[in-house]
Amino acid sequence: MHASEKYTERVQKLRAEYWTTIGEVNLKDLVFIDEAGVNIAMTRLFARSPQGSRAYGTRPDGRGKNVTMIGAISLEGIIAAMTFTGSTNASAFVTYVTQVLVPNLWPGATVVMDNFSSHITGIKEALLLPLVQGWCICFLPPPDFSPIENCWSKVKEFLRRRSPPQASLAARTYEELDQAITDALDAVTKKDIIGWFTHCCYYIAPN
Repeated sequence: MHASEKYTERVQKLRAEYWTTIGEVNLKDLVFIDEAGVNIAMTRLFARSPQGSRAYGTRPDGRGKNVTMIGAISLEGIIAAMTFTGSTNASAFVTYVTQVLVPNLWPGATVVMDNFSSHITGIKEALLLPLVQGWCICFLPPPDFSPIENCWSKVKEFLRRRSPPQASLAARTYEELDQAITDALDAVTKKDIIGWFTHCCYYIAPN
């Protein structure tokens, strides 16, 4: 199922313009940033049980406060990540860009991001500061072309089920959640990222 807006003339034009711009950037210089929200009530969506019986489980009645993850990936892996309680605003995004993202960028890097209002405001404020120069911004059309969306899907699935032998021990405190996020990000492989880039239509040349 896709949003019908992606097929409008306006969006199709934006997508064409995006590929014209990105087509001139070396794949190794692309850096995709985005955010995702998680909480301490996340649990598995599916379970197994003996044939003829139901699978039962429990989870906290309340989700607690939302925890926001902001991250960036390139072909080399996850290069900058930050978590904090609550939702993103311009101030939080400026902090992420100036203190977490920029120190990990390099001359020639192209940061690809969405048009979320707090992101735009935050990046404009960050660009006014005396930061490391030599990198630029490119705005995404609808998120079909952002590999980090796939990354967040893997991270959330990891948080729901954890990895063996803790397969049923989803994080139920903020300390556990913070550690679980770290473990989930560490579980992202180079193979994962190449697959996500390929899925989003960025051609990956064979070795």
